[in-house]
Amino acid sequence: MLKTLGILMVIAGASGTGFSMALNVHRTSELLQQLLAALELMRNEIACRRTPLPELMRQLQAAVRGPASEFFGRLAGDLERRQVGTVAASVRRQVAATPAFPSPVRQVLLQLGAGLGQYDAEGQLRSVELAEARLRSQLEQLRAQQQARVRSYCTLGVCAGLALAILAI
Repeated sequence: MLKTLGILMVIAGASGTGFSMALNVHRTSELLQQLLAALELMRNEIACRRTPLPELMRQLQAAVRGPASEFFGRLAGDLERRQVGTVAASVRRQVAATPAFPSPVRQVLLQLGAGLGQYDAEGQLRSVELAEARLRSQLEQLRAQQQARVRSYCTLGVCAGLALAILAI
């Protein structure tokens, strides 16, 4: 009885790991969509209203949710307090403080931060548009592979659990 319970727990644990990895793919997709929505709002605000960056970051914080909202909120706080020298330094600091961002997203945000606050509005718009294009490309790649990756992670989790269960027998 105890052995059967242990085997079931091993199967459930390995399956849970596979399902967790599949859920991570969905979270990354949602994060990319949130950041794209934020960049679209950023582009419109810079182009039409010339909104100051601290105020813009507060608007972005309210417009999105999850890790993206936290990132923009902390960035707005940095920019309002002006404790960190440049916008790029503030972005670097906040990207480092947001572990939910995958490495490619981090790189895009760092490049965006280098373009914000340094150039005229047209230069900032080009930086935002470049970041949008890169994030859109990442989202398209993820979506193209998403279904296969999710199925693979789930299958691998279940199979690993069953293999461990067979070894335990």
